[in-house]
Amino acid sequence: MLASLTGCSSQSTSTIEIPGGGTASISINGKHVQVRDGILTYNGQKIAVPENATLKITHTDTAVRIHVDDKLVLKEP
Repeated sequence: MLASLTGCSSQSTSTIEIPGGGTASISINGKHVQVRDGILTYNGQKIAVPENATLKITHTDTAVRIHVDDKLVLKEP
């Protein structure tokens, strides 16, 4: 049983949801994420977030995906 688990990789996935008019400042995978005044700033990139939109940040240990109202706006890597 232990041998069959050795080759498996399991990454946990976390999702953060922020209303478009909300404010947040967090760190994901060592990169700063800030939402303020309708602008999302991630790793120096700025993305406009409409006031009534929902911002969803999904991340694992190696990847980040940012959606605004379920539309993918940033994928790394």
